[in-house]
Amino acid sequence: MLIEEPDQTTVTDPKWVAKLLLVGVPVVGALVGWGLVFAVAWIVGLPWFPFQGPMELFNRLPDAVRPLVGIGLGAAVGLALAFFALNELITVIVDSKRIETKRGEDVQTAEAVAVESVFVANKRMVALGHQGEELIRVEFDLERDELAKALRRHGYTWLEGGDPFESEYRLWVPDAEGLPAGANPVFKARQIAIENSKNDDAAELREELAKLGVVVRDKDKKQYWRTTAD
Repeated sequence: MLIEEPDQTTVTDPKWVAKLLLVGVPVVGALVGWGLVFAVAWIVGLPWFPFQGPMELFNRLPDAVRPLVGIGLGAAVGLALAFFALNELITVIVDSKRIETKRGEDVQTAEAVAVESVFVANKRMVALGHQGEELIRVEFDLERDELAKALRRHGYTWLEGGDPFESEYRLWVPDAEGLPAGANPVFKARQIAIENSKNDDAAELREELAKLGVVVRDKDKKQYWRTTAD
């Protein structure tokens, strides 16, 4: 969905997405809670099933109260999940001075004078700088055509063909040659973070590699890298 104003353009999800999440997910949660009323007696008889304590407490509730509690808890959990999903939706704001992306607490900004081009590949939006560095890198699941229109409207270069440096990436191996001094230890630490699903640590170490002039991307828990121009 495009929201065009005189000085800026916003690319975001259609309004019906938020309405669907805020209404549909709590309704599904309430239905699950209602279904639990009929399944709880069977569930407490399964020793391997998790949350046996809460399930037993739920099963002890009076018959008249159990449906109300089940439906209420289900709806509340659904509403919490809906707000979480809303918080993860991406918004891209474009004007002649900067590009800004917002996804939850992650806000990334690139000044127009620093942006060489923008592309989307592997479900990620990337804004490249003049040396090939990544100024913005964020998961992207909106319409590419709308993003392209917004960028072109404000004078940015949109790369229809994806990453222009695709052929330059190399698989990282311990003590890889061609990397700037100090990069290999960061790669080793980052590989450990990836294997242990420590995404925040991996993101922080990505920034450290960027300071060394290295761009990295991940695939199947492997790291691929290229260097930026001097």
